[in-house]
Amino acid sequence: MSNNEPTTNTIPQFSVIDNTTGEIVNQYFPGDRVNITRKSQLDYVNNHVLDFNKEKSFVKIYDEVVPLLEKYLTQPEFKFTICLTPHISYEDCIIRRTQNRNSDILTLKDLAEIHGYKYGYVRKIMSSLKNKGIIGKHETGNILAELSGTDEGKNIVYTVNPYVYFRGTNILTPVHSFYQNSGWEELLKANSLDK
Repeated sequence: MSNNEPTTNTIPQFSVIDNTTGEIVNQYFPGDRVNITRKSQLDYVNNHVLDFNKEKSFVKIYDEVVPLLEKYLTQPEFKFTICLTPHISYEDCIIRRTQNRNSDILTLKDLAEIHGYKYGYVRKIMSSLKNKGIIGKHETGNILAELSGTDEGKNIVYTVNPYVYFRGTNILTPVHSFYQNSGWEELLKANSLDK
């Protein structure tokens, strides 16, 4: 029933009647909100831990992609691909220190330090992952660095392929477009048709 007690002039919008006795068990008045809970819903709630680890961040990795990664990547590439998951930021897929879109963008040197690898090894693995469409390298120059004859101003950003793994549910259109022709979408479709 409504929090506001009905006045004598208020007519119930509908009533709930007990099938066996014909007695009115409840009345609902205009403005009342009704929440219907079915037995199947109660059974579900009673048999599940709801919002398990809700406060933990996670990355989606698609079921169909795991066997494909095992098939097309070397073991070191596969391992490093998994190591990248905590660094995938929401919606833009940029490799950052944390998943937060305002977090620092990581360089190859940063990745090597964080994961305890040598820089040359990370450079080689990332190059191979780029060639296989797992990551993308986005690079722009800097006119001031060009004028000074240094390479310091170059801005390099790495992203991950959202067809392989992704954080969030909405992807920025440029990221989706960039990876649309990476071949992974087709591999996933072909793999799911085989099942």
